[in-house]
Amino acid sequence: MKYLFIFLTFLAFDCEDVKDTVKQQVERQALDELAKEIKLIADGSICSTEYSCDFIGFGSKSCGGYWEYLVYSNSIDVVELMAKVEIYNRLEKEYNKKWNIVSDCMVVMPPDGTVCEDGKCKAVYN
Repeated sequence: MKYLFIFLTFLAFDCEDVKDTVKQQVERQALDELAKEIKLIADGSICSTEYSCDFIGFGSKSCGGYWEYLVYSNSIDVVELMAKVEIYNRLEKEYNKKWNIVSDCMVVMPPDGTVCEDGKCKAVYN
């Protein structure tokens, strides 16, 4: 009977670990879907003499800072893009804290500017 209790206790903890792993995977998948949506919006922008380029910090590393900078133009709904990026960055920060995510602590520098080439915005680094 003692061994049955120990086995059931172990099984209960193991099931909790599985539940947590599934929860973490579901949350990560939701973040990945939102990231894909945001990148499609930014990538869908065009530039010309009418539309200017800009960039925004994207993602949240566990030790601080962004994963990358998205380049886009104002040919898209910039307010929508910025709102989605803000939500994504906040959610990823919360995700990192909740699941004790570790990342590199390399600082990703913002572009020095942007340029329009062949109708697409590109980041410029000096």
